[in-house]
Amino acid sequence: MNLLTKFDSVEIKADTRISKSDRIFCEAHQAAYDGARTSLQELEFFWNDMLDQQRELLTPTGESSETYLVTYNGLKLSDDIIQTQIHSLHPLFICQLASYFSRTYHFSINTNDIVDNLVPQKPTDRWVENYKELIKKYTQDLNELSLRYADVLEQIFLQTGGRAFSEQALLELKEKCHAASWITSNGTPRFEQKKSVIQLTGYACSCRSQYSGEIWELADRTKDILRGIAHFETDSFNLIPASLSRALNRYYSLDNPYEFPDCKKILSLRMFKNGRVDLKFTSEAHASQFIEEYMKTIC
Repeated sequence: MNLLTKFDSVEIKADTRISKSDRIFCEAHQAAYDGARTSLQELEFFWNDMLDQQRELLTPTGESSETYLVTYNGLKLSDDIIQTQIHSLHPLFICQLASYFSRTYHFSINTNDIVDNLVPQKPTDRWVENYKELIKKYTQDLNELSLRYADVLEQIFLQTGGRAFSEQALLELKEKCHAASWITSNGTPRFEQKKSVIQLTGYACSCRSQYSGEIWELADRTKDILRGIAHFETDSFNLIPASLSRALNRYYSLDNPYEFPDCKKILSLRMFKNGRVDLKFTSEAHASQFIEEYMKTIC
């Protein structure tokens, strides 16, 4: 298999692993990215032509060719500004696609790695003998670069190890639940099951007193576990019961305990001043299942 055939096969594979709505988003941004590159290159040509005309007309005076084209409080344009905008399109295109998939499917994407892999990198050593030639080639490569959304998808799939985005999202969610549930340095659990209650230990919450009463705050790791419970409850990243959403999105609360009347597997959350948090499930079986699938096992 030659290199071109290999890239063709990757593009087809990546394209068939996204939904129709994903493809519509990608194609729209592909068209906008391509259109912007063409339009800015045309603008650069016309701008230089405008400068040449002004330079010729003002030759007898020796004044700047930009006298009538650029003003302090008006239009600000130059060949450098246009070039900078053209070069910025490549990382911007990558960021738009990566942000969409990360936001839609709830998993992390290292955008910087994709940019480093797909966009030419500016030479950093100014003291090498051929630095000017390297900069010239770098600029030429940026001007000629034309990314395809399939290139970005390939890089994203490389980061997920070939997993579907929904699979990667669930893996990352369970990894966070696992990390929140154990002291990784010595393998000590930060939880204990007592029938239908999972007790989170080791400063899973905090409490302080104010004139308005006791202020309760859940630790970040406790919220990671709650996000796992939300997925356990609905089998979805997008459908979060309102009562769970309130517990997750409040920075602090006067409420203790939290009740979850719109849930079928989790009943309540109670915080204690010693940092313990009790998660009460509707049955011992549900508590055991959540521990096994989210806190103990990483797929």
